[in-house]
Amino acid sequence: MKPVKTENSNAVLKGYENVEDLPITRLQYEDGTHAVESCWELSKEELEKIKETGKVFFVCIGDTHPPVLLSAKSQLES
Repeated sequence: MKPVKTENSNAVLKGYENVEDLPITRLQYEDGTHAVESCWELSKEELEKIKETGKVFFVCIGDTHPPVLLSAKSQLES
């Protein structure tokens, strides 16, 4: 998968070593909660593997991470 800049991207998280820069959209929900959204484009091979297994794996560097939402649509879509 590769990170994709969208029309709503408004910041970039800088990568390090073999990690690419990550275009993001900083969000704030009506209740004041802040969030960060990134968009990822799948290769044909990756899409086929997901169709085959129904699984996506998420890796976050460190000992833990905050709650994460993986979705097929942007949080800016209604």
